[in-house]
Amino acid sequence: MKRKAPLVGLCLIAITLASGCTTKQEHISVQKYEGKHYKFEAYKEKIELGKTEKTKEIIKNADWEEFALEKDHPKADFIFYFNDQKNEGEISVYYAWVNTDKNIVELTKDEHSKYVQLNRKDSEIILRLLN
Repeated sequence: MKRKAPLVGLCLIAITLASGCTTKQEHISVQKYEGKHYKFEAYKEKIELGKTEKTKEIIKNADWEEFALEKDHPKADFIFYFNDQKNEGEISVYYAWVNTDKNIVELTKDEHSKYVQLNRKDSEIILRLLN
């Protein structure tokens, strides 16, 4: 009986420490354009919150312009959205084109009515998240 009390105490401490060390993560849905169709690339679950927060900050602070997508415009290389926004009822779907010549990402949102061309640094962060 005397051995059980310390053992139970050690187990409770271990559980408390283990749960306190977990990293909060966010789920992101990503589709990648391959050939003639979009392929569900990932439901990324193991993305640390800091990486998604930085991406959200880039998107929020971007200088979005009014935009009209031309009918013959190529399909986006990626389509993505943050699943936590789905729960909040404010989901924005982002379409990303990768300009490999300039190493930049171009984004549209709100059914292609808003457009932004990111700088190289911000483009690199977005691409790391999508790939």
